Amino acid sequence: MLRSGDAAATVDVRRGARLASLRFGGTEVLVTAGSDPVAWGCYPMVPYAGRVRDARLRFAGRTHDLEPNAGRHAMHGTVFAAPWELDSHDIDSATLVTSLGPHWPFEGIVVQRFEVSDDGITMRLAVHAGQDQPVQLGWHPWFLKPARLDHRCRLMHVRDRAGIATSEVIPVPDEPLDDCLVSGGAEPELTVRDVDLRLSSDCSHWVVYDMHDHATCVEPQSGPPNAINDSPDIVPAGSIMSRWFRIVRAR
Repeated sequence: MLRSGDAAATVDVRRGARLASLRFGGTEVLVTAGSDPVAWGCYPMVPYAGRVRDARLRFAGRTHDLEPNAGRHAMHGTVFAAPWELDSHDIDSATLVTSLGPHWPFEGIVVQRFEVSDDGITMRLAVHAGQDQPVQLGWHPWFLKPARLDHRCRLMHVRDRAGIATSEVIPVPDEPLDDCLVSGGAEPELTVRDVDLRLSSDCSHWVVYDMHDHATCVEPQSGPPNAINDSPDIVPAGSIMSRWFRIVRAR
């Protein structure tokens, strides 16, 4: 457990280096267990976030088959259920490491660092590329209900029949349910079980998933679903791509 002030966090090293618990003053704000690894805690999405259409990656003139785990699509990356290694830790921080694994066609290492402060937690993800490759980063937190969300975003991507974001953007409706919102620098505010939270990230998009009675997901992503094909960030061999995500208690 990592702790500072009245903020406490538990990281599950063996199950995807996910944030398995986040408490403020003893009040839990995350779903802390589940039989499906995509449906609890707050886990890293690397090297892609959201769905990849038909579980196929197109890069440098070649097509690579990914592992389908959402019908015919691949979803949420290759490391969210994998065991990681603990590189270092102390009372309020920890650093974990894993490889991108056998279901990704390129070599690379992922590093995730957790830093707990008196008002919340900061998570940092970095991919160290062993080969030229496209990379997308993000996190998938499952916040407990009852929850009230003010996403503060103005635009979102239109979904196609497969539920995957297209390049067309429209104004955000009053209650997005499974949609990719353009950040525009917005910092969503979320009240979870009477705990007021503010979310911030250097990612370009927020995905809101609010289809369940028990939880609300507000996910920072460095691009919309299938961006790994449509508008990829290319990381050259020997280079690093990183992003951060912060959850703090609003005072």
